[in-house]
Amino acid sequence: MNVSRITLIGLVFVPWICSGKGAKETCGTYPERVLEELLQSHLNGEQRQVRDLYRKLSGLAAVEEVRGASRDVGNLVVMEEDEGIISRRKTFTLNGRTLRFTPAATGYRLDVVAGNYDAAEQGSAVADLGDDDTREVRLGFELTYFGQRFRSVYVNSDGNLSFGAGDGSTLTRSLGRLLSGLPRIAGLFEDLDPSRAGSVNVLSQADRMVVSWVRVPEYSSFGVGPLNTFQIRLLATGVIEIAYQTMDSEEGVVGIAPGDLQAGTNVVSLIDSSGRSFVGAVAERFALQESLDTVTASQRFFETHEDAYDYLVFYNALGITAGTGVVAFEVTVRNQRTGFGDSIVEAGAQYGSPRRLQAVLNMGPVTQYPVDPNAVVPSRFSSRDTPTTILAHEAGHLFLAFASVRDPNNPSVRPMLGRQSAHWNFTFNSEASLLEGNRIQDKGPGVSPRFETVAVTEGYSLLDQYLMGFRPKEDVPPMFYVSGAGINAFFPPPPTLGVRFDGVRRDVDIDQVIAEMGRRTPDHTVAQRKFRFGFVLVVPKGVEPDA
Repeated sequence: MNVSRITLIGLVFVPWICSGKGAKETCGTYPERVLEELLQSHLNGEQRQVRDLYRKLSGLAAVEEVRGASRDVGNLVVMEEDEGIISRRKTFTLNGRTLRFTPAATGYRLDVVAGNYDAAEQGSAVADLGDDDTREVRLGFELTYFGQRFRSVYVNSDGNLSFGAGDGSTLTRSLGRLLSGLPRIAGLFEDLDPSRAGSVNVLSQADRMVVSWVRVPEYSSFGVGPLNTFQIRLLATGVIEIAYQTMDSEEGVVGIAPGDLQAGTNVVSLIDSSGRSFVGAVAERFALQESLDTVTASQRFFETHEDAYDYLVFYNALGITAGTGVVAFEVTVRNQRTGFGDSIVEAGAQYGSPRRLQAVLNMGPVTQYPVDPNAVVPSRFSSRDTPTTILAHEAGHLFLAFASVRDPNNPSVRPMLGRQSAHWNFTFNSEASLLEGNRIQDKGPGVSPRFETVAVTEGYSLLDQYLMGFRPKEDVPPMFYVSGAGINAFFPPPPTLGVRFDGVRRDVDIDQVIAEMGRRTPDHTVAQRKFRFGFVLVVPKGVEPDA
């Protein structure tokens, strides 16, 4: 059997066991992405209400934006843009305010108060802190953060503090990276560059530490980018304050997170959440660019089509990306399966599907893909991704990759997982899975470098197929990952051929995975095998797309 075969019958997708993967700089999928999409759709709706009210007060009701039309062209749905399905930009709204996070029960209480940036507490500049750089700084007290105790903090140039390790990665400063990465406090998680202008200062005292970004610009390849002045204050009482003085940047991620998707996620409007208490991460993303409102677009689809699709797949001819540095992402909106590591989700009705819809794929602008569905996408050259493999990668996120054993030396680490805890680790022998990792050759204990990546992005592995419910556990061969390879699981490179490294081989079998994740339910004897896809192209109003 050709395990990379995909059969399309109308809009029916029959997965024999597909092949592919995808992402520009990164894939934008991460657990609980649905929360961000629902919030963005809610905020988009509020903005439309404000615009409609303004039109009425201005006597312009007669010129309200006409709703975009939707029509079927063969097996493709062509949907015209309008204010409903395109979320307009949501720029930074915290200028002159302070966020105060006070420990409360099992989480934090958030209060948004008037700005109290204190220039007298700016302290001294961190010496030689460059672009995409980090420094460890000792605290004068022991800080309890989401139940963990720390005596030091890492000051990262990109507008944030992290615990346990520094972060100088150049990967996209995304909401998913905040939620799934290191324990972090993000004042403005954005590509800031103190080597170009301004400074990052630290004041350390017995009862507090204050880290201030003083007129630090966004990175710019030419000249100096927008300047930002804000500070993060850590108090011995456990209180955290983020005070904003003057912020010229209009986008970025703000919030607190215990890391590694622990304790739940709250993607909120920070200003509107003042006075509330939260368990787990609390965060908001501000975006300068327009985005597709996957919730409203899905609702529009089901206004004219039956609730008979497992996936909705959106491409656009508007040039609207799926996110900064992101080629595509998947949103799981309905899941009742267990044993593969993902959460139970029931948000399909909010997407317009009371019964069936399971996932929505935002594939970004169609122009980023070659016309040939089997040609390599230029931005994903190292991983050899094609339009077909990127589609299959995102479709696979309904099931993958969330399962892992635990590190025997550190039970909090899941070593089979890498970026955003939703992809296979670079050093996991994933058999060139669509969901990242590599096929890794072990040359034996007497060879250095012992390991080499020899294949990427070929198909769904036998482990993948078990987790998807397509195969019994007996079909899954022994696996291994490499620990101590010096390749950061949080910020790995994309799958790449010819990478050599040393490390410790750790063997894993399927029973160990099952012991950690539970039995896959429903199993391969009764699990769903056929998935129906609806493909939608969002176009400018009044435009008839060519062939």
